[in-house]
Amino acid sequence: MKNILITGAAGFIGHQLWKKLEKKYKVYGVDDLSSKPVIAPPKDLIIKPVLELNSNFLKKMKIHTIIHLAARKSVDTSFYKLEDSVSNYKNAFFLLNSASDANVKRFFNASSCEIFGYNKSLLDENETFNPHSPYAVSKVAIEYLINTFLMRQKKMKITSLIFFNTYGPTERDDAVIPKFIKNAILKKKIFIEGKGDQARDFTFIDDTIEVLKNIISSKSNYRKVNIGSGSAYSVNHIVRILKKKKISFETYKKPSRLNEIKTFVADNRLIKKRFNFKKKISLDEGIEKIIEFYKK
Repeated sequence: MKNILITGAAGFIGHQLWKKLEKKYKVYGVDDLSSKPVIAPPKDLIIKPVLELNSNFLKKMKIHTIIHLAARKSVDTSFYKLEDSVSNYKNAFFLLNSASDANVKRFFNASSCEIFGYNKSLLDENETFNPHSPYAVSKVAIEYLINTFLMRQKKMKITSLIFFNTYGPTERDDAVIPKFIKNAILKKKIFIEGKGDQARDFTFIDDTIEVLKNIISSKSNYRKVNIGSGSAYSVNHIVRILKKKKISFETYKKPSRLNEIKTFVADNRLIKKRFNFKKKISLDEGIEKIIEFYKK
């Protein structure tokens, strides 16, 4: 049985991936709890920062695979808290070194579609980097760092999981869908930035976790893998879905974000062909599940 270590294991994706993988593997979940989880983390969570996951620790735990999800991921905040972006890079650099020294066999790094910035509407894994925020710059820097590691060592296979927009219950409410739903239920104002035509590739959490399980369990190795549904929906479309639900709310306009990217859509042919990705939950169904979660 492989021993797997997940960083950011108390987070939205990390927590649910841990629960999924532990049915087949021995999983160690690590998180420093610097961001308060939406739901209580598992009792066997290891509370530790990434910079303490040295090679001795990894050897002691006999780690075969690392899934590095921990990150400071707020695009907006990164413009004035540059230390968050620096931290993302330092953590990845340290953990890659520790993993290499500990003879870890596989390393999955959480990347983001933000690395592509303004590009054509359908983005494949090898699209040109064009970051438009300090957060995205940190993620691009990590991509170059990984390439450098692969030049100097061949034993550890490294894959970047390029997440587009995974959503669902237990996602933090600074993300657009849970923020809108929570504010509507609490009778608070819903603000639409700019024209509301900015669109994102939304994938429900269950669909994301299923394909991640398939990728991690597979013997196939790819340098980069897009995690997305292949369809984009605008903020205005989300509002239209919410208006059909049994909650009432009012919307207000506010200026667009600095360097807002209009559209992100994943070219997901790789995960469909190689990892059996299927979009089982529609955006309408997913939003209904989040509404039910917040009404409890």
